[in-house]
Amino acid sequence: MDIQFVSDKRGKLKAVQLSLKEWRNIEKKLEAYELSESIKAGYKEMERIESGELKVKSFEDFINEL
Repeated sequence: MDIQFVSDKRGKLKAVQLSLKEWRNIEKKLEAYELSESIKAGYKEMERIESGELKVKSFEDFINEL
């Protein structure tokens, strides 16, 4: 990965530059990570519902939360 750092006159880092191809690859990985975290959260919520720790939501309640 070819990364370039941008600094100000004092040498303080201000930005990072990388190729668009590399950025898009990072975006894909972030999207996959976010999706997996969402699935994990949903699974944990289902476990809590099955154990009686959490009340089942109606479809209407679910839609209203969006």
